[in-house]
Amino acid sequence: MQRLLDFLYQQREIAVFLGLEILSAWLLINFNNRYNASFLNSSNEAAASITQTTNDINDYFQLSEINEQLMLENEQLQQELRMLRSEKLNFLDTVDQYRVIGARVINNTFERAENFVTISAGVMDSVEVGMGVISSFGVVGQVKSVSDNFATIYSLLHPKVLLSAKVKRTDTKCTVQWDQETFDRAALKYIPRHIKMKVGDSIVTSGFNSVFPENILVGVVDELHLEEHMTFYEAKVKLATDFTSLYHVFVIKDVMKNEKDSLEAL
Repeated sequence: MQRLLDFLYQQREIAVFLGLEILSAWLLINFNNRYNASFLNSSNEAAASITQTTNDINDYFQLSEINEQLMLENEQLQQELRMLRSEKLNFLDTVDQYRVIGARVINNTFERAENFVTISAGVMDSVEVGMGVISSFGVVGQVKSVSDNFATIYSLLHPKVLLSAKVKRTDTKCTVQWDQETFDRAALKYIPRHIKMKVGDSIVTSGFNSVFPENILVGVVDELHLEEHMTFYEAKVKLATDFTSLYHVFVIKDVMKNEKDSLEAL
């Protein structure tokens, strides 16, 4: 204790100097408006900086918990989104002629000259060659081959697929065929020149075969070209299905196909 008192006594000049400095600063801040405002602003900035740093540190240690919560919320939203999209297809189950078989996409190409999709449904799920395949957004393609548990599909991005379609607004029949140019567009063929076409017209399936029900969305017209010598429009349709992010599809089973085929074979 004596040593502490001796030390303070030896440093008395410095202590007095610091005390006077503090007193001067206090008097200056309290009795000078300009310095008072500057001090308050500086102290507020310092406090805010300390608070922000504290919050950043707390947030860092809570990241794991926050990420886990976000993952759970994201999974829940994804499930709700799938349910909402599936509701668009419920009308198929109300029509006695068609049944829907859900499947996951396990392989998919879209950058080649001839593209295919492989799905996790096959003979054991009642999938057959020739059946139509759609997504919750629109047409995907047609079943090419099947095994017990898998099926390969001719993607709509395959030049062999000739899709029977129609212009929804005018009910004009046409054909959609991929022209091997881009993965999000296809050629729209055989629309007569007397039809008043518009960019933005919806193109849907015609229902003129046993592959797809009527009015499944194919895409929308985004290019039109017609010259005097042309009998048909040159047109492009922007496809409704995004083949770059295809994860779940529905195979369409026409339960009356055999009856229809037998009748037409007579």
